[in-house]
Amino acid sequence: RAVIEVIGGCNYTCQMCPQTSPGRGKDWTRKMPLNKFTSILDQIVPKYGTPQINLEGSGEPTLAKDLHKYIAEVKKRDLKCYIYTNGFNLQGDYMKRVIDAGIDFIRVSVIGYSPAKYATWMNADNFFQIRDNLMNMQGYIQDTGSSCELSTYHLITDNNQIDFEVSEYRQNFIKHVASKAYIWKMHNWSGNYDPAGNQRNPMDRKTCGRPSGPEITIRAGGVDGKTQAMTPCCQTLGPPNEAKSVLGHLSDQSFEE
Repeated sequence: RAVIEVIGGCNYTCQMCPQTSPGRGKDWTRKMPLNKFTSILDQIVPKYGTPQINLEGSGEPTLAKDLHKYIAEVKKRDLKCYIYTNGFNLQGDYMKRVIDAGIDFIRVSVIGYSPAKYATWMNADNFFQIRDNLMNMQGYIQDTGSSCELSTYHLITDNNQIDFEVSEYRQNFIKHVASKAYIWKMHNWSGNYDPAGNQRNPMDRKTCGRPSGPEITIRAGGVDGKTQAMTPCCQTLGPPNEAKSVLGHLSDQSFEE
């Protein structure tokens, strides 16, 4: 998998995300130009096979008004194209352009099992809007015969009531949009975020395996004014750890370097 960030900023200020606090900084929230994006694809294919391409990194991909062009470039190379998104902008003609471009998989983050909990965790009163967006997407996918798969992503906000929260997610959201759903416990954003009620012994940590797996993450921004920073971890976000994780920059180095 190659996670190539189309844009580094976000239109949400979610409680559990380092995008909100302490924030990423202007060096990290820029947009990756389309020609830079395609140059990365051309360095990967065919030399490194046919990886899945994710377009979000740690930014919100739908902030790019021309997102469909990035999707089309991925599909032109016969690669799978995924986006993970908050789903707010996936409505109307914009949604249709994204699906028509050939996107293979859309995962929408819905943190909070009720309108009130969603507003608390995602700092936006958009629970019903997002649910409607997904229902409309399902309808458009069916009407057009698209092969796009729609899914939702949820987090347990209280580890003491896991069964209750799973039930509420199913009742209030998942059954309405009839999609696959993933429900996770909170992670810690590679040390930037320490989930309350989920403390871990520093001497008893486990890895997700991604840093040593067949995966790369390429940011839209970088350090010292550079762009296209490559990191070994898709979950390192914000200071102080994001800059520390940079292996190099494709803006002035080769893929192999």
